[in-house]
Amino acid sequence: MEIRENNKLCIFAPLNNILNKYESDRLFSDILNEKREIAIDLANVNDCTIDFIESLKQVAHNKKIGIFNIPSDIFVLFNTMKIDKCVELYVSELDFIENSRKLINREFSLIY
Repeated sequence: MEIRENNKLCIFAPLNNILNKYESDRLFSDILNEKREIAIDLANVNDCTIDFIESLKQVAHNKKIGIFNIPSDIFVLFNTMKIDKCVELYVSELDFIENSRKLINREFSLIY
């Protein structure tokens, strides 16, 4: 796992292409010990398991977490599971740093 940090924020970038239970436990144990603003860069990740999503939801109750560089398959999964309710989703690292262009799941319906 790659960790990029400065005085205000810490970005965790998993290097494994699948976020399974083992990788999730490793990642979130580091995140729970962090006091700065936290983000997860999913640029190298191709797939994630339900263990990652459930762990993410649990940790997000106590920590503010941003996620960016989300692959399209994972983004569809995040939208289906409404991850944007507990975690902030961004397009890129710059958007996270500037706190702009958040991705929000909008559910529109036609009213007759």
